[in-house]
Amino acid sequence: MKRRLIEAGVGLGIGGLLMAWVLRGLDWGALSAALQRSSSSLLLAGLSMTAAHLLRAWRWQLMLRSSQIAVDFAPLWWGLMVGYLVNTALPRVGEVARCTLIWRWRKVPFPTAIGTVIAERLTDVIILLLLATVVVGVEGPGWLHVLGWESYTLYIVGGSILMGVIGIIVLRYVLDKHAVPWLRSVLHGFESLWNTRPRWLMLVLSVSIWVGYGGAILGVMVLCSDSSWDDLVWPSWVLLTGSGLAMAIPVPGGIGTFHAIGMVLLLSLGWDESPAKITVFAAHALQTLLVLVLGFVGVLWGSGQRRAA
Repeated sequence: MKRRLIEAGVGLGIGGLLMAWVLRGLDWGALSAALQRSSSSLLLAGLSMTAAHLLRAWRWQLMLRSSQIAVDFAPLWWGLMVGYLVNTALPRVGEVARCTLIWRWRKVPFPTAIGTVIAERLTDVIILLLLATVVVGVEGPGWLHVLGWESYTLYIVGGSILMGVIGIIVLRYVLDKHAVPWLRSVLHGFESLWNTRPRWLMLVLSVSIWVGYGGAILGVMVLCSDSSWDDLVWPSWVLLTGSGLAMAIPVPGGIGTFHAIGMVLLLSLGWDESPAKITVFAAHALQTLLVLVLGFVGVLWGSGQRRAA
């Protein structure tokens, strides 16, 4: 835990510097005017992001069900939001926290829950790679560098996927020869990614989660820009890709990394600096405030569950 705190502190320091660099000279008056001009867009953005979180909890419920674990929706939903809350301070710890919470609340085996979380994170990585591939295909190979990738990055990603597949095959072979119950449970949870039925529903949910995130970013862009929403669909796609890359970096809450990557991407699309700053600030603020509110509600809900246990 001490190492985690040190890592979080270093990440927060770097993120804070990046955020200060991006937001220097931010036109707070323009931001205030945007909020007053189109508060309905902000509400729709918040609802879109909340819907994405709800769909993620539903997908998690289906994955656990395919592992012969029936859990009602509420603990999964509030456990997910508390996990996100923990991630705003300690990156990656939130995944462990939510699995721990549903074990406390509903006695869901921790190894199986962790296996499902690893599987859903893999799904997110695949979707993010597809989003980035579309961006590079439309904008050109030069955008590999804009996205923070170099040519060797693709080889690293491809090699990592290959090693992961080989690792799963070896693990299955080892488990067939030697019984390791907790490891078998982790693998069982991970395999729920393709064992869940119907598969089309898993695909729809996985895509819809990211559509919800993209809808939230589009709503923020409509709020902060004078352009019509149909002119903002592609910029929202690009910023969605950047936000995914930023949140993959182990910095608490994506502070600074979200702002820096989002700013670079919007400027590369030809945006002016002021609306780009306002947009990335508003998008990150919406995401963070939503997690803080729902996460704290989840903590209160969980406290009631512990008392009832």
